[in-house]
Amino acid sequence: MTPAGCGEVVFLPGGSVRLEGHLELVPTPGGVRPVRIPVRHWRHFPPAGEILRAVASAASGVRLRAQTTATRLTLRVRCTRIQIGDFVGARNRFVAQIDGVTVATAEAPVDHTLCVSVTGEEATHVPSGDSSLVEFGPLPVGVKTVTVFLPQGMIVDLLDVDGDAPVVAAAPTGLPIWIHHGSSISQCVEAELPTSVWPVVSAAVTGLDVINLGFGGQCMLDPFVADSIAVTPADVISIKVGVNIVGARSMDQRTFVPALHGFLDRIRRGHPDTPIVVVSAILWPGSDDLPGPSDVQFLADGGIRCYTNGDPADVAKGALTLADSRRHVEHAVDVRRNAGENIGYLDGLALYGPADVPHHPLPDSLHPDADLYAEIGRRFARLAFGEDGLVPRSMLGSNG
Repeated sequence: MTPAGCGEVVFLPGGSVRLEGHLELVPTPGGVRPVRIPVRHWRHFPPAGEILRAVASAASGVRLRAQTTATRLTLRVRCTRIQIGDFVGARNRFVAQIDGVTVATAEAPVDHTLCVSVTGEEATHVPSGDSSLVEFGPLPVGVKTVTVFLPQGMIVDLLDVDGDAPVVAAAPTGLPIWIHHGSSISQCVEAELPTSVWPVVSAAVTGLDVINLGFGGQCMLDPFVADSIAVTPADVISIKVGVNIVGARSMDQRTFVPALHGFLDRIRRGHPDTPIVVVSAILWPGSDDLPGPSDVQFLADGGIRCYTNGDPADVAKGALTLADSRRHVEHAVDVRRNAGENIGYLDGLALYGPADVPHHPLPDSLHPDADLYAEIGRRFARLAFGEDGLVPRSMLGSNG
């Protein structure tokens, strides 16, 4: 099942909910799992594709909305934590909101662990339980629409919903639909709350319904992601690209721009006139001018440092640095805009640049913390959707 942009209604034993922010629902034992790349494309994943499969199944930006008079709302879920090699993934929380205000949070349970090899060749499910109950309350009395954001770093199977009064799916919001694609810095697993995911912050500030295709380590201009975007209704699209390609050394100065053009061409098959914002990478302090591949240093205090570990001499041979990737992204957008396309460029350094380092140091030298993610979300909302932005929100209207 592929949803229309306004989500889809899911009927459960105890009631119904509207699920939003996903691209497909996959049946699982006793329930459904929202995923963010349609399953028909999974056969196009590389042979060592288990990491991609895991992050595409994580629930960043996915939420459910229900109308009820209940003062307590309970979800039965099966939550799977992702472990890649020795790196145990984030646990995150569930967040319940009413009219954009958080009224309850709950720590995500760990019912299963998905253990993926660092090469992505193997994945093993390790169950620690069958399912768990997650409760939100007390909620205000009276009729209300409750929005529950799912934990952005975990895989969530939705099995049931219940309350002390009937729970029914909420109507579509009628807000314009924004599809965003990016890397781990768009998935934002480092933040405790799914409402701190920066595209979620931007969407809340601006009044948009976001579909967040932020995939940790996997923003590689894959054709199947472009095809997924092309067939999904959208009023505005953004793509934040560069850091994964440099970190994996998956492209070079010769191949990066043609691949970006090809990705955009595929999106345009379904969205010939939809405004697109292409965003370059934020600053990677200490690694901005060095090519990949990336590496991780384990620090004495238990922390880690992510950095590029390539040979600077390789730049003269065509290796791509993050700083160069920004110039290449801007070039590609300029070419298309000058040809009349509805497209704009946003420099990632405007979201996080050299002047921000003293005030917002990156804990692992690569990924922001929750406060910085929120600041990036506010900056993006202003630069992309503000009245003087690339795609002013007032131009997007409403789907109501």
